[in-house]
Amino acid sequence: MGPTTLIDAHTHTHPTAASGRAFAGRWGFVSDREGTVEELLRSMDEAGIARTMIVPFMPAQDIVDEAVERGADRDDATAAVLDEWRALNRWAAGAVAAHPTRLACLVGLDPVLMSPDDIETDVAARLADGACGLKVAPNFIRRAPDDDVMEIVWRLARDHGVFVLSECVAHSTTGDASWAHPQRFESVLRSYPTVTVQLAHLGLGAEDEVARLTARFANVVTDTSLRLVTEDPAAIAATIEHIGTDRVLFGTNYPLVDQVQYADALRALPLAEAALQQIGHDNAAMLLGDRES
Repeated sequence: MGPTTLIDAHTHTHPTAASGRAFAGRWGFVSDREGTVEELLRSMDEAGIARTMIVPFMPAQDIVDEAVERGADRDDATAAVLDEWRALNRWAAGAVAAHPTRLACLVGLDPVLMSPDDIETDVAARLADGACGLKVAPNFIRRAPDDDVMEIVWRLARDHGVFVLSECVAHSTTGDASWAHPQRFESVLRSYPTVTVQLAHLGLGAEDEVARLTARFANVVTDTSLRLVTEDPAAIAATIEHIGTDRVLFGTNYPLVDQVQYADALRALPLAEAALQQIGHDNAAMLLGDRES
């Protein structure tokens, strides 16, 4: 049966149906899902999900490049996309304030386009508003997690006592070697032992490296986002056991995927009940400091 109550530790819920559909469409996911909080709450009720984490993210540098190709001034395009991203972070914190028992959120960051002062200001403000951690996507920042420009992310996470969720895959969207390969997190985990790093997607394509990190470092976890429905359940279960069931969080990537379908897929994995309870609820509750959810 699996856990009756889940926590979804990875979604990209959006302020409006238009923005949610545009986000999904950018990655080639076309469905009738809107990606709004209202739809999310209905989906959570159907799936038996107690809490969901909203992850504000924009492929900001890609968007700037696209605007420049259409004739925009690069500085103007950068300013516009960063205004939009700051608004997305504010909206996410507001959604949590409106639904504090059901939602959590992160603060999305790009330390290449954002100035250090802007990052420090936005992080402090959004954490004060109720965000619980930070988000980076190395392939879209175009820097590895151990690059000097990323240091501010890990330092602020340490100083504020919060965790960081990062994209983590073996290859970039172009098929090239990934800025977000799990190997690139090793020095971060060693240098910031009090900062828990949540590596997304079970380290897609580099799962053995994620398992090596979980065996070596106490401050690393991973999540099942984008991995539960299209792959063989027995193979995914074996991967999770290799990584460690105490290090894997249930995550979906809604609205790119169907939360209810993912919840059903998790509960159907050929794993022990205690392991499913860890993955579906307990590991995320520990990370969020919400053991009673």
